[in-house]
Amino acid sequence: MPPARSHQGARRARGKEGRERGGKLMSVTNKSIVFLLLTFAVSWGIAIGGWALGGHQTPLGAFASLFGMMTGPAIAALVCAFAFEKGRRIEALGLRFKPNWWWLFAYLIAVALCAASVGVTVLLSDRTLGDLQANLLQVAQQAGQDVSQVPDLPLVPIILFQALVMGAAINSVLLTFTEELGWRGYLHGLWRPSGFWRTSLATGAIWGVWHAPAIYLFGHNYPTERALGVAIFVIWCTLLSPVMTLVRDRAGSVWAAGILHGTINAVAGVSILWLSSQDFPWNGLLGIGGYVVLAIAVVVVFLIQRGARKSQTAAA
Repeated sequence: MPPARSHQGARRARGKEGRERGGKLMSVTNKSIVFLLLTFAVSWGIAIGGWALGGHQTPLGAFASLFGMMTGPAIAALVCAFAFEKGRRIEALGLRFKPNWWWLFAYLIAVALCAASVGVTVLLSDRTLGDLQANLLQVAQQAGQDVSQVPDLPLVPIILFQALVMGAAINSVLLTFTEELGWRGYLHGLWRPSGFWRTSLATGAIWGVWHAPAIYLFGHNYPTERALGVAIFVIWCTLLSPVMTLVRDRAGSVWAAGILHGTINAVAGVSILWLSSQDFPWNGLLGIGGYVVLAIAVVVVFLIQRGARKSQTAAA
């Protein structure tokens, strides 16, 4: 009789452990579902609503609609953190503010990706390196601006300062507290225990799909190829995502992911002005050259992760 009771107790203990494990799994699943539903409802609702009200017809309307869309992941992350993460909200959002070298690396990686995409574009296409200042004035003129009143100043240093310093700083803070608070903040914390690559690829694919209204309704990134842009930007985001995850992991904070994302947004648009033509599909980081560079970056991340695993195994 005693052995039978012992066996029965062990079986109950295993059943309890299994239920607890299943509860934790469901808890993460449910949190993920709530976060994603809120993110898409807020972001797509604002984007579609802004488009329906004619926001796509004016630069200010488009900016307001797209900025509102950017807040969706942050709103969802904050709601979920306050609802589900009592006592660990800062940690759940990834907002630990302890700068390390990976904050700087995030900035340098972003600049390197943009610069490399221009170089690869020149190597693989008929594009050549052009005059940045002349190209800038040409783009402004095509946008309907009167360039005859532009002062005769060396615009290149001014443009570079704005992009590399001011633009990167502003965008980094902005994106940390909007998109990245959701993707590399709250969602990363939920999914990261499932593994580096699973987290990176799943987050990247969803992140890409999330951009669909911005691209299709507002022409974001691909104004002349909207339907195609929706599809290929999912690939683009999936390729960039392992780099983002690596930076997020090594920095231990969503701030570094915001720096990487913000610097890319600030520098990519300026970097393509060095090209003799900025038309798709050879439009810098968003074009074929960019996809090649990001694919190479994924291989580099793979090698870094494999090296880290070998080091951990050797240390053990």
